Amino acid sequence: MEPSKLESHVKSRLEDIQASLLQRAISFRDGNIVDVNSYEELKAVIGQGKWARGPWSAGDNEELKVKEETGATIRCFPFEQPLGKKTCFMTGNPADEVAIFAKSY
Repeated sequence: MEPSKLESHVKSRLEDIQASLLQRAISFRDGNIVDVNSYEELKAVIGQGKWARGPWSAGDNEELKVKEETGATIRCFPFEQPLGKKTCFMTGNPADEVAIFAKSY
């Protein structure tokens, strides 16, 4: 293969590989996040090795309880938050945002 064609071929293949890896990662992530509305649901989801996403307005003490009982901690508060009224699954208080809980390995 000519050097000028080789460069564009390699660049194109690397872009295809990157796009494929990104799509696999997104599919894995989306396939492992489960929406929860209660602490019992969170415990079941974490027990299955998945990630739990639920309304959260609790404090450090409740987060520590989740960690002690399930081994999971808050991984993030997604930038894209669902609209509408939400109720914290730990306290029953109104929640402005959802959090994603998971175990770290």
